[in-house]
Amino acid sequence: MKVNHPYLRFTLSLLFLFLFAGTVKLFAQTDSVPPPFKRYPTVPPFELLGLDGKKINRDNLANRSGTLIMFFSPDCHHCQQQVDWLKEQLPAFEKYNLVLATYQPIEELQAFYDKYQMSAWKNLYIGRDEKFFMPPYFRIGNLPFLALYDRKGKLLTSFEGTTEIKKVLDGFKH
Repeated sequence: MKVNHPYLRFTLSLLFLFLFAGTVKLFAQTDSVPPPFKRYPTVPPFELLGLDGKKINRDNLANRSGTLIMFFSPDCHHCQQQVDWLKEQLPAFEKYNLVLATYQPIEELQAFYDKYQMSAWKNLYIGRDEKFFMPPYFRIGNLPFLALYDRKGKLLTSFEGTTEIKKVLDGFKH
């Protein structure tokens, strides 16, 4: 379509400019909005598929001193390191719920569970996030991602990437 009228050309140019500027502003605003877990700082309404086929959600968690939610991938080196460190200090975490979630296939999760002999972890809730709820809810950028909640379910802090166990334990002392 050829536009010869100068005012029409000017009007169309302005229209496209405003549309483009509005689109840029729309996308820029999403970065300034805090992620849902910070806007709603309580244990989220997650639902995981457990290795036994049963659903795991926040209502299933035991009444302990707090909850650690870790989103990870079984084949992630940093996630494996985090679990190695966690396993070494497992007695220090006995009073907390440990919720480990992944989006990877249940077979990979089962292999991970077996590799780390997690059947001995009495306070463990591990499952597949089939609905892919956690990554956008926590706005996860790096794995592993850890979120810590107190006894009442209030958010204490969060960590992205491999985090020293002392720092994680200190996070519960807020």
